[in-house]
This record gives sequence, C-alpha cells and structure tokens, in this order.
Amino acid sequence: MYERKIPLTIDCGLHLTREVLNGKWKPALLNAISINVKRPSEILKLLPDATRRVLNVQLKELEDHGMIEKKIYHQLPPKVEYSLTEIGWSLMPIIDAMNQWGDTHRSFLENVIAQNPKITQMSKSACEMYKIMDKE
Repeated sequence: MYERKIPLTIDCGLHLTREVLNGKWKPALLNAISINVKRPSEILKLLPDATRRVLNVQLKELEDHGMIEKKIYHQLPPKVEYSLTEIGWSLMPIIDAMNQWGDTHRSFLENVIAQNPKITQMSKSACEMYKIMDKE
C-alpha cells in the first residue's frame, strides 16, 4: 500500500484545498456529480480519457475526504450512486471559478499550451456536455 514519504502540510488553507482537489479528474468528478451525474458508468461516459480504475481511486479519495457520499443499492445487478455532501457543495464555487477563469483566458492559455513541445496533441472534453446538462 502507498505510504506518504513527505509529511502533509496542513497549516495553510491552500495546502488543505490542494490535498482535497489533488488529482487530474477530481474537479471534473465534482462538477459532474453536481449536475446530477450520479452513476459510475455515466461519469465514465463524460470522461472517456479517464480509466475506470483512476476514476474509482479518485472517487474513493473524495469520499474519504467527505466531499461525496456513495450510496449502494442492494439489488441485482448492484447499483451505486454518488452525491455531493454539504461540504462538497461548498467546493462548487471554487470549481466554477476555475472553469470561468479558464474560459476567460482560453485563447492565451491555448496558445501557450500549444507552444509546449511536450504536448503533441490536444482534444476536446465533455465540458460542452456539462454546460448543456447544467441548463436542463
């Protein structure tokens, strides 16, 4: 099992927030759950570049941090749904602000990122789908 080698710094709110949001898919997972995407299969469809294993790990970490709740329905086939907790909902203004900042500075950021020789290709994500689902 993974053992942390560097002690966790908790004396600053920024470090605590980073600990909760640290993970490539966590902000997208929180956003998806906030717009009523609850089932793991639905989340996987929204984030096709993420593997099921990585999503499960990051969902578990969000659950361990108290940001989401996992409800298991005891039926056949088994059914699982995720929802935001009260403290998870309190993170949504931060996620929304990050999204808005990225949209506001899109052209600048796309140019800077495109100049990075390590990045050979870019793709579109499910962000447009989020916007459509959020309006419904």
